[in-house]
Amino acid sequence: MKNRKLILCASAALVTLTTAPSALAQSAPEAAQPGGGLEDIIVTARRTDENLQNVPVAASVLSGEALSRQGIATTRDLQFSAPSLVVNADPLGGSSTPIIQLRGQTSPLGTDNTVVTYFGDVPVDARVLAAGVYDLASVQVIRGPQGTLFGKNSTGGAVVFTPQRATADEVKGFAEVTVGNYNLHQFTGAVNLPIIKDVLAIRFSGQTTDQDGFAKNLAGPDGNDKHWQAGRVVINFTPGDRLSNQTMFTYFNGRQHINPSILSQISGISFFIPPVVDGFNLQQKLGPRTFSMSESIAPNNDTNKSYLIANVTTYDFGDITLKNIFGYSNTHINLRQNQPAIEFHDIDVLQDRHLDQYSDELQLSGNSLNGGLKWIVGGFWSQAKNTVDQQSRLFSPTVNSVSQSTEKYTSKAVFAQATYDFTNMGLNGLKLTGGIRSTWDTRTGSNVQSVPTPIQTKGDHISWTVGLDYQVTHDILFYVASRHSYKAGGFNLVSPLIPKSSLIYTPETLTDIELGAKAKFNVGSVPVRTNLALYRGWYKDIHTQVTGTCGGLSGQTSLIINAGKGSPKGAEFEVEALLTPKFRVSAFYNRTLGKYDDFVVPDIAGCTISSVPNITGQSFGNISKNTAGLNGTYTLPLPGDAGELQLNGNMYYRSSRVGNALLGFNSPIAGYTIFNARLDYNNIAGSRFGVGVYVHNIGDKLYLVSRNISPNAGYDVVQFGDPRSFGIVGKVEF
Repeated sequence: MKNRKLILCASAALVTLTTAPSALAQSAPEAAQPGGGLEDIIVTARRTDENLQNVPVAASVLSGEALSRQGIATTRDLQFSAPSLVVNADPLGGSSTPIIQLRGQTSPLGTDNTVVTYFGDVPVDARVLAAGVYDLASVQVIRGPQGTLFGKNSTGGAVVFTPQRATADEVKGFAEVTVGNYNLHQFTGAVNLPIIKDVLAIRFSGQTTDQDGFAKNLAGPDGNDKHWQAGRVVINFTPGDRLSNQTMFTYFNGRQHINPSILSQISGISFFIPPVVDGFNLQQKLGPRTFSMSESIAPNNDTNKSYLIANVTTYDFGDITLKNIFGYSNTHINLRQNQPAIEFHDIDVLQDRHLDQYSDELQLSGNSLNGGLKWIVGGFWSQAKNTVDQQSRLFSPTVNSVSQSTEKYTSKAVFAQATYDFTNMGLNGLKLTGGIRSTWDTRTGSNVQSVPTPIQTKGDHISWTVGLDYQVTHDILFYVASRHSYKAGGFNLVSPLIPKSSLIYTPETLTDIELGAKAKFNVGSVPVRTNLALYRGWYKDIHTQVTGTCGGLSGQTSLIINAGKGSPKGAEFEVEALLTPKFRVSAFYNRTLGKYDDFVVPDIAGCTISSVPNITGQSFGNISKNTAGLNGTYTLPLPGDAGELQLNGNMYYRSSRVGNALLGFNSPIAGYTIFNARLDYNNIAGSRFGVGVYVHNIGDKLYLVSRNISPNAGYDVVQFGDPRSFGIVGKVEF
């Protein structure tokens, strides 16, 4: 019954969205025809520049101007401006490691990304983007399975970060200084240098951030601090009208301490461990943002050094374009975390991780049949090597578990996609899209302690897309699309405790159907843009993390299994309006649902899993069913050449996370609402100087971003989101 109500409500919204605008637009005066006042948004969701309103894909785009206006400074901040997007720090992988979730689909610890991130068209590990949100042209959030066009297969979607290009026209740039509470000092800057006019240019940009920790430690370094240095060089070479080449180097060095795991409850065996009881009693007195853990127990450190080299070469033959995308990235993570953060080695893990990845993609695209057929064909190759050295102290001050594992992953693919416009056949506005991709994966892994002889898996997979869209008018689009993609499987090698029968987990797959509508229209003299998407998926062999013990209490471990079948579904709505030439508002809402249709936790010889054996019918543990955001910007020009004032306000709401019987990181979390605001005085007295003030989490809302319940270890630990922060920003452009 609930599903029927959702479908009926969504269908009614779809009809309203696409019929009401037509009537309103017809009655609008000529000067206020649909689209007036709202600029076009360019998206590359189909690997070519297109107007977002004419692309049959559910996507959100934030321009560089919008990123600055809304004060988006980290990857995590993006979730406040796009539906179905959730970004949290990896609770066990370090505060500088963003975990990106779309439509309720996330990446269990240790698996490939369910949502693939791209920087300059190159698929990269999300750690490369920890401080990457500066000097960007745009960020695109593309929802739904990806596999026929984007470089790497994924079941959740893609987030594409596009850096500012170097331009060979003039010297220009900016410098920005931010100071704030918690001793924040941040400098961001960029300079664009033309070397050969209209031919060769180079752009340098960078950012340094230092901020004290949000969590006070009475016995050691504070938690959740930032000491980041990031830099980027972009070189553009355009020797002629047909050939262009962009080379980019980006670097990140982060030295921080992990957001601590605060002990909120204890049970079972923990009642019989005096240091745990003492730690729990002390934590109750200290409150949520203070803890006590000495460096002799665990330094709680998190260092991240990452860099990316990318090269994109394009040659235009006229109706055909050849494009090659090469990338190499390297990431080194070193961290040590004790969970919970008390004076006892409960689950104390030191991890040193190295990731190297090469990729190359060759595309050939063009127009045929007098422009009636747009097509793209190509090939993709990537090779990654991941090494993890891990030491664990489990209920003991001495190391009682050592692991040295290596994985090598090679993926090769060929793909083709085409869109045919039936206008030449008299069916104006009707287009059919079809695409297919064949991928061959090889994965090899070993563990010095438990799997000294490398094991290997091979597989080939077909991904596809098919869709029909109808451009009713220039400003109204209907579409229906179905896609099928997968996320590669892998190995449970990090812990030597896992039995050989459970070392391999297979790929997960997702097939979906999406119904959407996009429209631009006028309500009186107010231009409005609206987008609606409804989706339903068929999810199989879902990658899911379970925890348990293998070989006694000191054998605490986690592993990835394939969790049968599931059904993700939901609705997404976005609206933007220019209420007056000075006042712009935008909002979004998404309803996200998902449950396991068939999920029985398998028996694992020698291990006891911390969950009920059958969770069929339960919800995906990481879903918040309702999420909404509201953003408003008011710009007030001052008399004469005095400049302008710009006020931006943001509200973000997320309902409670439902959790399920797997517990662990699938435990329930309460919902929350937070508010952010920023006031800027731009072009002071007609100059290129500006100053601004901002407040994040105005109400100082105490909310959870992570929760881990471990029945075997007898604890319930939580990580809190950022408290209220505020600062002042000074900026000059030249």
